[in-house]
Amino acid sequence: MPPSALADQYERQDRWRRWDEALSRVPITPDQRVLDLGCGVGHVTARLARLGARVTGVDLDQDLLDVARARCPGVRFERTDVSSLTPATFGTVDGIWSSFVAAYFPDLDPLVAAWSRCLAPGGWCALVEMEDLLGHRPLAPELAAEIPRFYDSARLAGRYDFLSGARLAQAARRAGLRVVSESVLPDDELSFDGPADPDVLTAWRLRLARMGGLQAFLGPRFPAFERGFLEALASPEHRTSTRVVLVVATTA
Repeated sequence: MPPSALADQYERQDRWRRWDEALSRVPITPDQRVLDLGCGVGHVTARLARLGARVTGVDLDQDLLDVARARCPGVRFERTDVSSLTPATFGTVDGIWSSFVAAYFPDLDPLVAAWSRCLAPGGWCALVEMEDLLGHRPLAPELAAEIPRFYDSARLAGRYDFLSGARLAQAARRAGLRVVSESVLPDDELSFDGPADPDVLTAWRLRLARMGGLQAFLGPRFPAFERGFLEALASPEHRTSTRVVLVVATTA
């Protein structure tokens, strides 16, 4: 996929995210030093800056960072692997925001523990992740049966944890943080009931096209899965078990 295509998809998806609602649940105050880990094209980074935070956006994808810099002139962005973060990287900070990053680390506890060590006393950490991304019905039983097998395969291979949303709070507690809230965010693309809008169907078609792991797992069965999955999204009987989870924790 060309780098600009991924950035374009992220740009279009922002309309369905409820970031302002999510940020209203986070104890952000003006002039706090905040890291946006896995900032992508900078949608949340820009919101954090507007709230008065001295924010640094961090991502490993240079093309996404270029888009973020254009969106947020005057904001600091750094190309850094979020899994190698230490207090020496950017100093201690007052807050850490990370959305849709945790699932890439099936062994989540060490990651959150390392991030927690970067927090100043009284600091906060806000984690957003999906739970059961492909949990959409009605789906033929033989297609639905592929989903948990694919989840297990991805997790065991250390590639992605499709059930990560349910593990966020536990990882925060094991890192010595105090969980102050765990909530579900509404999302008109990822977690909705009833038939999908045409733009949402297009977004899902593009998402499935870039899910190389799913394609490799299913092999010749992928076209049938893709067709059945998109039909489920478009169905008036469509229902989802997908959740977008927000966990907010503070230093003890």
